[in-house]
Amino acid sequence: MFPTYPHILGRLGLEDGLHKIGQTVRWWMEGAPGRQERKKYLRLYEQGEFEEAALALRHALTATPNDPELMMQVASLSRFGLLPLEEALPLLRTIVSEAPPVLAQRALIYLINLLWERKGAGVAMEWFPRLVREGETSARILLRAAALANDAGYPREAFDLLARVDRSKPSALSSMGYLDLILATAADNGTVVLPQAERARAVAAHLSRFEDRFAQLIRQSTGDVAVVANGPSLEARGLGSMIDSHQLVIRFNNHAAAAESADQGHRTDIWFRPADFTHIPMRETPAGILIVLTGCNIRNRFSNGLQLLEPYVHQDLAIELVPTVLYGRMFAALDASPECRPDWPCLGTR
Repeated sequence: MFPTYPHILGRLGLEDGLHKIGQTVRWWMEGAPGRQERKKYLRLYEQGEFEEAALALRHALTATPNDPELMMQVASLSRFGLLPLEEALPLLRTIVSEAPPVLAQRALIYLINLLWERKGAGVAMEWFPRLVREGETSARILLRAAALANDAGYPREAFDLLARVDRSKPSALSSMGYLDLILATAADNGTVVLPQAERARAVAAHLSRFEDRFAQLIRQSTGDVAVVANGPSLEARGLGSMIDSHQLVIRFNNHAAAAESADQGHRTDIWFRPADFTHIPMRETPAGILIVLTGCNIRNRFSNGLQLLEPYVHQDLAIELVPTVLYGRMFAALDASPECRPDWPCLGTR
């Protein structure tokens, strides 16, 4: 069992709350090991020095190696490339096996999500029985498990879970947005009827129109491609016309292309961006631009995938999803979520 140490407050039941009090008392009695490292972590994080902050957090765990909440914090660094995946997985497995129930459940969901994203649905299915054990009533968790099972090639298990949700909380089914799970359910006459099935079919049909468009554009460019990132290295260099002279111009997220930009140019042929508009607003998109939506396995892993994709369909925009296999390869190569780093310069190839 874990010895007791302090950890972040959460929505705990009485048993977990008492456990936390015991952790705090025991930690102070033992001399508050790792306290300075934790303070250093918070300071560095607030300063935006994330790699240094991650190192301080790992040092804190060295000082208190059996603190389950701290283990959870350290394991979560792997999502951002600040901890190797193979170091994160043992930490999560230990928390799932030995931590108090609330934290163990949180770690289980994080572990499954991490494996699903990084190694695929088939690998994540190892933890499927624990996620859907008898007595689990959360519609959110059961629907996530159903989406995982469907993606892993076990539709019958997925449909059984949908039936469980239908008996306990049918309203959760009508708002569920796992795109491929909705489509699979609609194609199976023996499962529940989902009112959003027709919407899901419309999104799937729209996506099919643009499959492999990115690869086609790359082939047609014969290597005459400008890949323009968003760092400050282009400022005052007057490379806008050079960028626009390429046969194909690729940009990312909140790019600075504008008609009057002498440094950034104005052409965009392919725009990589996330599916949601929270941090990357939608902008006017002329006909002919391909929008490539980033995110690992949007059709299966995103609980709001249907809702995220529908606006693009309604505006009849050309969109393509980054292939799941390719995303996984990039994730493995970087050991982090694939992204366009802000310090990358403009790259052109001819």
